[in-house]
Parts: sequence; C-alpha cells; structure tokens
Amino acid sequence: MAAASSFGVASYDAVVPLRRLALVLVLLTGLAWLGGPAGAHTQVQRATPGPGASVDGIVDFVELDFLDPVLPTPTIEVTGPDGAPVAGLGEARLLADDVARVGFDPLTAAGEYRVDYTFVALDGDEQTAAHTFSFEPSDDGLAVRPILAGLVGAVLVVLVAAALLGRRRARG
Repeated sequence: MAAASSFGVASYDAVVPLRRLALVLVLLTGLAWLGGPAGAHTQVQRATPGPGASVDGIVDFVELDFLDPVLPTPTIEVTGPDGAPVAGLGEARLLADDVARVGFDPLTAAGEYRVDYTFVALDGDEQTAAHTFSFEPSDDGLAVRPILAGLVGAVLVVLVAAALLGRRRARG
C-alpha cells in the first residue's frame, strides 16, 4: 500500500511543475506575439505600369492594387527621367478600398520613371515604397505621317493637273 501511496504523491508532484512550466511557456509565447511586428500590413500586389516594366503607347495613369484595403487615399507621386513630377499629375483617388489611381498628361519623354507611394494599412501603420518603369514612345504615329503626307501631296498634284487641263480645254 505504501508503494501505491508514494506513486500517487510522486505523480501529483510531477504534474504540478509541468503545469506551471506549460503556463509560463504560454505566457511567454503570448508576450512575444504581442511584442512582435504587426501582422495586418499590406503591400502592392500589382501595379500598372508595373515595377521594371517597359511600356509604350499612351501612358497617362499609374494604378496600385493592394492586397488589403488601405486608409485613407494613398499619396502617389510620379517623376520623370529629369527627376521632376510628370506634367498634369493629379491627386490620387481610390477606385475601391484596395485600388488607387493617379492620372497625369500622357508621357512623351523616353526614359525611366519613378513611382513613390505612401499608404496606411488597416492596422494604422504608414508605409512608403517605390518602383520604376521605363517608357519608350511608340513610333506608330510617326510612321503614318509620311504616308499621309504623300497621299495629300498626290491628291494635290492630281487636282492641280485637272485644273490646268480644264483651263486648257476651256481656252481651246
């Protein structure tokens, strides 16, 4: 009977320190979790034009699509190859609670453009980031001009020739 009694006492004595140890570990884990970085941060999941993109054609806005909603409207600045803000840069606006856009005059100068943006995540943390993209003006519009000039010139030659022939016939 003494063996059973000492077994029960030993068992109880072993469980209490394990429970205390488990409680201390849970408390320390909780404190570490609370003291760690906030987990509600967001980031840009997609941008138009995107980071490192090389674009042509008409580029007159930058759009940022965030993973989570942002508060309030982000600040978006776009600077050109000369380091100055792009012409006609407007105020950023939210298209949805997680999509922001800023418009400007269509880009004309070739080179690297920088997009700087600041936004506030749902947890209240302000974040700042940036990316660059390259712009190369399209030559499509320039290739059409010589063809149009040639057509206009040909039509003028025909009209002048017709007018001269009409005068000759009228005299003759």
